Amino acid sequence: MFESKRLHISALFFRLFKILKESLWLFLSAFFVYFNIDGYEQYIFIAIGVFVIISLLYSWLSWWRFTYMVNTDGLLIEKGIFIRQKRSIAKQRIQSINFNQNILHRLLGLTELQIETAGRDMKVDAKLTSLSMTDAQAIRKLLKQFQVNDEDGNSYDYDFALERKLPKYEASYKHLFLFGSTSGGLGVLMSILFIFGLGVEEFIPEQIIDFVSSWLTAQSIITLIILSTFVLLLFWLAGVIGSVIKYGDFTVVRYEDEILITRGLWEKKQLTFPLKRIQGVVVKQNLLRLPLRFATIYLEIAGGEADQKESMRTILFPLIKKKEIAIFLAEILPEYTYMPEQVARISRRYLYLNIGLASLLTLVVGLVVWYLLSLPYLLLLVFLIPSFLYIILEYQVSGCYLNGQQLTLQSWGWLSKETILLKRPRIQAMSAYAGLIQRRLGYANIKASILNNFLGRHYLVRGIKLPEIERVQDWYSYAKKE
Repeated sequence: MFESKRLHISALFFRLFKILKESLWLFLSAFFVYFNIDGYEQYIFIAIGVFVIISLLYSWLSWWRFTYMVNTDGLLIEKGIFIRQKRSIAKQRIQSINFNQNILHRLLGLTELQIETAGRDMKVDAKLTSLSMTDAQAIRKLLKQFQVNDEDGNSYDYDFALERKLPKYEASYKHLFLFGSTSGGLGVLMSILFIFGLGVEEFIPEQIIDFVSSWLTAQSIITLIILSTFVLLLFWLAGVIGSVIKYGDFTVVRYEDEILITRGLWEKKQLTFPLKRIQGVVVKQNLLRLPLRFATIYLEIAGGEADQKESMRTILFPLIKKKEIAIFLAEILPEYTYMPEQVARISRRYLYLNIGLASLLTLVVGLVVWYLLSLPYLLLLVFLIPSFLYIILEYQVSGCYLNGQQLTLQSWGWLSKETILLKRPRIQAMSAYAGLIQRRLGYANIKASILNNFLGRHYLVRGIKLPEIERVQDWYSYAKKE
């Protein structure tokens, strides 16, 4: 390892495929010209051929000019076709070393190695896109020698966890199917397909569009309802299958000072999270999982690659029964305790005030609508009833609880219940505020802020009683003095 090496030759084709994928709209535009404008066919094929040849040459030069070397100080990377760039990553700064395998990696026995440091960047600091598993394991072993006393050179894998009898949890496919069914991803999938449909509409021949439009117009209402239901079921099934593929073979293992997560059928990921990077734990239940008493457990991580799809969070376990959460955390993350039954409920006056404000607003808006549009006043119940339900759910769910070094906040967000477990040293800021009316009614709002991918995460709970607010502030102020 103490000599410069190149990536596996497959890295060349991975880069080429990435270039072609990012140029998809260019190819679609070329096909649009080919099918709609005469006289340019040969030029289109020549342009596509030249583009592919240039992309192949660029990919080969990038692969040839990319080298890496592992030495006693860390990892050294040199890249650049014409302008050479050198990147040195010291062992002391490495926070986690992750493996990522797509289907081609797994067929060829390869992996992508990702290195994250304590830098101020939300992206991966170093990425070796195509290595043999032997080389990847050797690199991780050498880079971790400074961080952990691993004289035997054991690698973190499934067999290692079994031999050491480490705490380990696996997500069953039954639970993954339920996770996908209740994830609420149907709307997101339909939105993506709708936007994609708007983009490709101009490439579809008008004859096909006219035929489909006339056929739909000629159908009965019952046929259209059945067809719409069938399409929705297909979207729902696609979302479920996507979740199962993404989180299949989900395994979480607790090591001495870090957590290892392995997941994915199509693209297998192996992620490591040092305990010192964990800023908090979130237990989330949406409207579908709340009556079923299931929840998803997230980690708030400081630094690392930000994942917009997961709202900048990392899933610690996709779906678990609520009664099993305390046992799960006791084995995987004993630094945090889950005791939602101890959460003190918010002020009842907050409930009454919000119900009164919602009723008053509905009355005023109803009178205006009735006077201007002559609509039935009872239509406002469509808005009033959901408002009352939201206010009551927020009252039933929200609260806070102090337990030693941990603050537990519970809130009702956008159609979901969240239980947030925060350690005192991880809280970056704590604030409480109340208006004149709130102060007279004896309650205030509390907000706790933590570090999350260098952007920050803020948790707000409304309607906390003033004595509880003072207790939390004293608890946090004492921590700052310490």
